[in-house]
Amino acid sequence: MLNKILVPIDDSQLVRSMIKKLHSTIDLTGKSIFLTYISDPYPPTIYSESALSEYYVSEDTHRKTSQEFAQKLFEKYEKLLDKANSVVLVHTFSDDIPDGILKAAQKNKVDCIAMASHRYTGINNVLLGDKVHKVIVSSKLPVLVL
Repeated sequence: MLNKILVPIDDSQLVRSMIKKLHSTIDLTGKSIFLTYISDPYPPTIYSESALSEYYVSEDTHRKTSQEFAQKLFEKYEKLLDKANSVVLVHTFSDDIPDGILKAAQKNKVDCIAMASHRYTGINNVLLGDKVHKVIVSSKLPVLVL
């Protein structure tokens, strides 16, 4: 039985559409949904002519800003999952998105991972990689791709 479902999120229209489709694909009544946002653990590197750059972002500032962004996404998507028993934000820092998704799934002991596929093809698939494929190949859990 799929009672705990992990859903990786970002700020794309594709993820928004996938979450809307989730209602028609799975009966969410009584289910726990874990919305997972993966952040890069390292602050962006900004180069400037000055040694004392005004664009420097500390690790603490980066983590705080990432958490605030994840919270905004959570609030946006939580409204779409009103039939679920509970909706939980899982914010993970990982430099590899598929690895971060799998770690979040393991940590929260979910039964399934539901993902949106960006469906990259050709050179985009080579350059950007297919995160869904990496999760499917590496996961011991069922993966629902919408």
